[in-house]
Amino acid sequence: MVQKAQGQGCAPGTLGVAIGGDRGTSFAKSKEVLFDEIGMRNADPKLAELEERLTEESNQLGIGPMGFGGKTTVIDTKIIGLHRLPASYFVSVSYMCWAYRRRKLTVQGEDIRYD
Repeated sequence: MVQKAQGQGCAPGTLGVAIGGDRGTSFAKSKEVLFDEIGMRNADPKLAELEERLTEESNQLGIGPMGFGGKTTVIDTKIIGLHRLPASYFVSVSYMCWAYRRRKLTVQGEDIRYD
């Protein structure tokens, strides 16, 4: 996926990968896992190793930021394993641009707080 995108996703970014589940759940979880903290590895040693490997191999492609070349194509990879039906084994990959912004709005009665 990283090779095919060739920096069109405003790299460097983060890869979210869900292995297993059904098609809908796999897709949703591949996006959800992007909320995990960058640099933290999966508790499952095999998935943690795969996260490291995918990040390393993606960066060896030389695509770089915005496809202009360089050593950093992917900042991190996050993987989640899901239970699955024996007849299928979905793998969904989502890409999050590094410029992704998150904000939180808390509304309690008349009070509004931005975090």
